[in-house]
Parts: sequence; structure tokens; C-alpha cells
Amino acid sequence: MSLSAMDLVGLLSIALFLVAVGLCFLPVGTCAQCGHCRLEKLARERELEARAGKFYGIPVCASCGRRHDPDEDHPH
Repeated sequence: MSLSAMDLVGLLSIALFLVAVGLCFLPVGTCAQCGHCRLEKLARERELEARAGKFYGIPVCASCGRRHDPDEDHPH
């Protein structure tokens, strides 16, 4: 059984598509060990902090770029 070049390209494209679909179902942001999940968690926390700061009218600090009251120390 011999595959033509077009058949091989078709099979590889189907395999690539199935891998892409499978990657969509991976649990991203749920473990505490890997760097990607930690970065995802920090990004979500930063977004929630920014939304809360806008909602409560907390100004953006010119020094650090984060939202906190002017009388508070800079968060580290």
C-alpha cells in the first residue's frame, strides 16, 4: 500500500488538527507546580485587583504603576 503525497499531507493535517483540539481541553491554570499555571493565576489576580481599584476609585501610583492608596506603602 503506497500513499501519495496528497494523502500524506491530508493525514498530517488531520493529525495536527486533532492535536490542536486536544490541547484546548488541557487544564490550564489549575496546578500549583508549573510556571504557566502560576503566571496564569497571577494574571487573573492582577486583573481582579485592577477592576476593584477602578470600581473603588483607587488612583494609579506614578511610582509603581499599581493601584493603592497614596498613604499606603508600596506593595512588593
